[in-house]
Amino acid sequence: MPGKNQNGNNDSDERDSGAVGESVIRMMTRLANEYKAVNLSQGFPNESPPWKLKLAAAHAVLSGQPSGDPLPEITEDSLLKSLLDMLRGGEFTNQSSDLLNQYSPPMGRADLRSSIADYYQRFYEYKVSPDDITITLGATEAFASALRTVGRPGDKCVVFQPFHELYPSQCRIFYLEPVYVTLRESDGGWNYDKDELEVAMQGAKILILNTPHNPTGKVFARDELEHIVSLCQKYNIFLITDEIYEHICFDS
Repeated sequence: MPGKNQNGNNDSDERDSGAVGESVIRMMTRLANEYKAVNLSQGFPNESPPWKLKLAAAHAVLSGQPSGDPLPEITEDSLLKSLLDMLRGGEFTNQSSDLLNQYSPPMGRADLRSSIADYYQRFYEYKVSPDDITITLGATEAFASALRTVGRPGDKCVVFQPFHELYPSQCRIFYLEPVYVTLRESDGGWNYDKDELEVAMQGAKILILNTPHNPTGKVFARDELEHIVSLCQKYNIFLITDEIYEHICFDS
């Protein structure tokens, strides 16, 4: 189902066709590999995960047992010694009670959900119950699950543009109609028109808010967030937030 901007025009050929095709990121990566070009379309980790984290992961897989202590309190030396002892003694091959290499509960492991609840309390002073947290395989699955939960075919979904290509493609998968509100560069920042947003939200079911925003880098100010929330309440709209860049912020 093609999405329309506020002028009633389609935003791309892909939206014209209504098809979900190869993503731009994947296409550019494929072409960069094919032509041996420098790939600026896809981000890659510059560093390997911390050595301690990799040791802990290896220990969990081989032992099948929780460590019993928070990772910050465990030393690299103790993890390495325990791993070497298991490998030398073959203890990991005789585990009769493997607790970790099992099917996880549908909402995710209880200890992980508790750690995430602690994280929100520590960083944001949010009191979130672990029972209200669901673990997903990355942001794409989380986003798709949220859209499918609250949206129905034909529902309108408000999206700020420019946007990550994930948003319109996921809307098409679930037969939602994206409606776009433009962020415009002005006064050294990126801003939206309040009237344009309100018009877009009339009759909509969902609003997607990405802050810090990709690709502009905009961090929505408190007064903007309060305005968006007030409109969601006024028009009974579900607000889905994408905060994957929450810690990539600068004081200025």
